[in-house]
Formats: sequence, structure tokens, C-alpha cells
Amino acid sequence: MPKQGVLLGAWADNVGHWVDDATAEAAVTRLEGQIGRRLALDHHYYAWTDSFPTALEQWDVANGRIPLISWGGTALDPILNGSYDQMIRARADAVRAFGSPVFVRWAWEMNGNWSPYDGTHSNHPGQTDGPALYVRAWRHIHDIFAQEGARNAVWVWCPNAADVPAQSWNHWSNYYPGDAYVDWVAVDAYNWGNTQSWSSWSDLAPMITPMYSDYAARKPIMVAETASTEHGGNKAGWLRAVQTALKSTFPSVAALVYFDQAKELDWQVDSSSSSLSAFKALANDRYFRA
Repeated sequence: MPKQGVLLGAWADNVGHWVDDATAEAAVTRLEGQIGRRLALDHHYYAWTDSFPTALEQWDVANGRIPLISWGGTALDPILNGSYDQMIRARADAVRAFGSPVFVRWAWEMNGNWSPYDGTHSNHPGQTDGPALYVRAWRHIHDIFAQEGARNAVWVWCPNAADVPAQSWNHWSNYYPGDAYVDWVAVDAYNWGNTQSWSSWSDLAPMITPMYSDYAARKPIMVAETASTEHGGNKAGWLRAVQTALKSTFPSVAALVYFDQAKELDWQVDSSSSSLSAFKALANDRYFRA
């Protein structure tokens, strides 16, 4: 955690699909060239059974970045019955051997309804026990890492900014594993503008305020995924508002990770020249050079 200010990072992918390590590294250096500085965090995604860390994380550390690994999840029952213990132990051993600090964000957006480990998909018939099962699975994985001595793993717990479905049993607080099992609390929040029937132009500040209010006094906060569309408002203005809000209103936000990919929409910072200029100004603000 920085003593002051924000660690700036990104998921950088200007291709749109996996090619190889060289292509992934080129996307990062391309973004760094655009903004005129090195990223503090480099974000990588791994599926549940993928091996990590890999040469990508080694490359990050060699070039002065901290890796952020988003480790996808799976159905919770097989985790809880021990079916994956050998694999989890292997991941823990690999992280320990890696030696350098690495953020591990396991099974993010668990309060959504689009992942095999979320509450909606994990509830047993006639019950709403998905959140409790998630907590048990998180603690089980965390305990194995602790047993293996992987103390360089920094655990990032990351709900979606909105509960989907927005029902009391699915509130993000029901998924919290406990202070002893979480190092950072994170949140994912996107501005979809007017591109969806359910969306409207949304600044980052109101999207992250509820989560921030719940946990900022207890844990450092990371915005682990965020981005804006150009449709429905001014993207450059949106980025300037992020810069201002994090400096003035959210002192416990200690990391900001931008999603720099044209995926569902063109989230990339260079979707317009004005957007790129605004992001470059944010990136070179001393507050974001922690």
C-alpha cells in the first residue's frame, strides 16, 4: 500500500483476444508509451485451472510493476469438498516461489449473476446459501495459501458495484470473508453511458461510494476494473472527474486499475484524442504516481 496517493494500473489489450506473451507485453508498453510513464500495476486474468505466476508476472517485476492476478473461480461445492486442494496447493507453492508481492483477486463480482461461483449459481435448491458457501470457499483457498507459506499473496476481495439481483440475500456484505482473510477491498464499476436499456451516464464517484462507505475505514480500497464509454456524455470529462474525486473525496482508494480494451464497448483510453489526453493528465498527476 502506498504511503500516499494511488497506484495506477491497467488491463491492457489492444488485440481483443489472447495471442502470446509478447503480444500481451506489447499492449502494456504501448499504453505506457501513450501516457508517458510506467504503470505501477499490471493486470492479468487466469482461468480457474490455469497455472500462475507465469513469465508475464516475472516480466512485470523485472520492469518495476506489481502484478495483479485475477484468478477465475468455478462451482463452489467441489472446492469445499476438497476436490481441488492439490491444484490450489500447487498455485500457492508457485506464488511462494515467485517471491515478490502479487495481488490475487479470486472470483470477483460474486454478487453478480454471470459466474459459476456467484450466489445465484451457487444457491442450493430452495435456499440462498450461495454467499455463505462463497465465504467458506474463499477461506479454504486462503488457508491453503497460508499453510504453504505464500505470504507474498496480497488478497483482493472484489464485488461488483451493484448487486445483481438487487436482493437482500445477495448484498455484497454477505460475501465478505472477514478482515483476517482480506488485505484489500476492491470494486468494479463501469460507465455504460446510454448504450444499454438499463444504463445511463454515471460518474465513478457515486458508483463506488456505497462500497467505500462500508469498508474504507477497515481496508485499503482498490478500483480493480473501471472504464467509460464515449456514448451518452463526455469521456474526457468523466476521466477528469475520476482524477478529482479520488484526490478530494476517497482518500482510502489506494489503487486504480483501468480496463483498457475494446470489449463490449470501446473502453480504451484512446477511443478519442480528448479521452487519451485526460487519461494522460491523470496518469502524470503526482497523486497517481505513488
